[in-house]
Amino acid sequence: MHHPIDPTTHTVEMRQVAELNQHLTGPQARTITAAELGLPGAVVGALSGQAALLRLSWDGSPGFPDIHAHFAAPGRDAAGTRVRLHTAQLHELSRRLGLHHRWGV
Repeated sequence: MHHPIDPTTHTVEMRQVAELNQHLTGPQARTITAAELGLPGAVVGALSGQAALLRLSWDGSPGFPDIHAHFAAPGRDAAGTRVRLHTAQLHELSRRLGLHHRWGV
């Protein structure tokens, strides 16, 4: 569940999530799969390695949010599986999108 926050509250993590979402959905978007992030099988039986990352979301404290990836099964464009990402997956996602983010600092 996403908690509304004051629009003046910004953290590095929230800015980075917004930038990743822009790169995932913008005109130059590329498909990132669960396998590319090392996630196939992360959710027992629910996540295929070919599932495409659609977007990210966060919840919890804006200063240290839990970041979730929303994946769609191959051939579908609606989110089907939500997975909490850890620092290693966030680093890999940023790297694959050509971004220089700092996660877990």
